[in-house]
Amino acid sequence: MTRRLGAAAAGVAFAAISLSGSALAADLRLKAPPKPVDFNPFWAEADYLAWSVSGDKLPALVTTAPVGTPLGVAGVLGQPTTTVLFGNSSVNNDWRSGGRITGGYWFDPQRSRGIEASFFGLENASTGFAASSGAYPILTRPFTNALTGLPDALIASFPGISTGSVNASETSRLFGAGALYRQDIGMWSGQRVNALIGYRYLRSSDTLWITDTASSVAFGTFTPSDNFKAASNFHGLDLGLTGDWRNGPWSLEWRGKVALGANLNTADVSGSTTSTIAGFTTTVPGGFLALASNSGHFSQTKFAVIPELSLKAGYQIAPAWRLTVGYDVLYWTGVQRAGGLIDTNINPSLVPPGPPAGPTRPLPVMNTTNLLAQGFSFGVRYNY
Repeated sequence: MTRRLGAAAAGVAFAAISLSGSALAADLRLKAPPKPVDFNPFWAEADYLAWSVSGDKLPALVTTAPVGTPLGVAGVLGQPTTTVLFGNSSVNNDWRSGGRITGGYWFDPQRSRGIEASFFGLENASTGFAASSGAYPILTRPFTNALTGLPDALIASFPGISTGSVNASETSRLFGAGALYRQDIGMWSGQRVNALIGYRYLRSSDTLWITDTASSVAFGTFTPSDNFKAASNFHGLDLGLTGDWRNGPWSLEWRGKVALGANLNTADVSGSTTSTIAGFTTTVPGGFLALASNSGHFSQTKFAVIPELSLKAGYQIAPAWRLTVGYDVLYWTGVQRAGGLIDTNINPSLVPPGPPAGPTRPLPVMNTTNLLAQGFSFGVRYNY
């Protein structure tokens, strides 16, 4: 009897414990699953650029002198009466507008690994020159006479001998592209630092032409024209570091890179002379600065270095949008410019119509220089 009562009491107790446990379990609130991280792997940025680029240094190409200057020294460099009208200075070194587009992709939500690609281009910069004997009765094109080794000048216009004009123009272009892989390497002073490695491409080109027309009753009309085209194409390995600091809606990004590679420099030089004598017009190869001795297509490959620095501040105006303003500077070594193709030592007997005799000058030359590009950017960035 006692055993049966004990078993019944144990059963009741067990049932009570079971019911109590069920009630407690029903009262417990279920834990919600973790909220997925808001991750946008793609991003894109567009910038307006206001940059200045170092100009092309040209030798003195057009000179003048006051009326009354003797013919033998008119427009000759080194003479106190000579004034340089075009050249002996840099051209196309003014500010230019441009644009840059950059896009990237992050491989993980932590944004520790990613890739990006970019392209930029600046508007063409042009410098023109035009002068005629109406404004300058004496117009000349200076050179060094290879027969005498002394400064000399080709006459385009001179009172009592000929009337004429000189026209010249140069157009410069600059653009580039690149692709980078970026890897997070840690935090430093509250900012995330990434290592960069990738490919860099830049292209600079100049096109220079100059022509003069000299008309004389005794000799007819002669129009020599010279054309110089220079281009540099850089291909290289891009290495660098970038840091990103953020405080609320504000951000500050810095980037330092150096590209190591090869400049593929090319030059195309050509000239022609059109003459009209006794009503007959002919055109022959060879101008004045571009003669048979230095005309043609030429190329060279040179090692080049391109360090580049940039600083960009940003402000987040919406969850996916950020406005930016920045400053960029790059320095490019061994660039071929049009001014570096001109040899001003000329053998006058090689100038059409000839006949040719004496030393072979001008010679083909490819003198390179360094290019500095710097300026401001104003952009907007969007995360998809």
